[in-house]
Amino acid sequence: MNTKPNTGMSRLAVSLAVGLVLLLVVILLLSRALGATNDVVRMATPAPSFALKIGLGQTIKLADFKGKALIVCFLATADNPSQKQLPVLNDLLKEYTETNLAVLGLVFEQPGSQTIKALADGAGVGFPLYPPDYDIIQGFGGLTAVPTLFIIDKNQNIIRKYVGVTDANILEADIRAIFKQ
Repeated sequence: MNTKPNTGMSRLAVSLAVGLVLLLVVILLLSRALGATNDVVRMATPAPSFALKIGLGQTIKLADFKGKALIVCFLATADNPSQKQLPVLNDLLKEYTETNLAVLGLVFEQPGSQTIKALADGAGVGFPLYPPDYDIIQGFGGLTAVPTLFIIDKNQNIIRKYVGVTDANILEADIRAIFKQ
């Protein structure tokens, strides 16, 4: 007696499994394309408490920005992406002049390039630019590239970190979220 195993059922099961996987992928892609949001609760990381010496007897501390949304941006004087980030931050600060938004630029001076003052004057920067010290860099977890931006809420928690040039609309969404708190 020559009997063939029933392969019809296993083919059906494989086809159903593949179809189900494809359906899930399509649903996931559609939800992202249509802007569905994740209601994932994220724990904010406390911003490092820093004290940056900026002159004789003068320091800037994290505590100076209590109650404000703060963007801390690490930049470099001879870096094209850093120079592209400056007008984005400057325009954002102008747009939110009536709110409690502050921007602090921490700029690495490259040997043989323009100074921080020349960079600020050339870009018409409306926020302070200072050279960072080692402790601040380490407090923020070190850097892998510039520009690197840290978005800090009114309670002095880091809510976002961006590496590379970051568009104004992305930063505005974070700022609006902070002001809704």
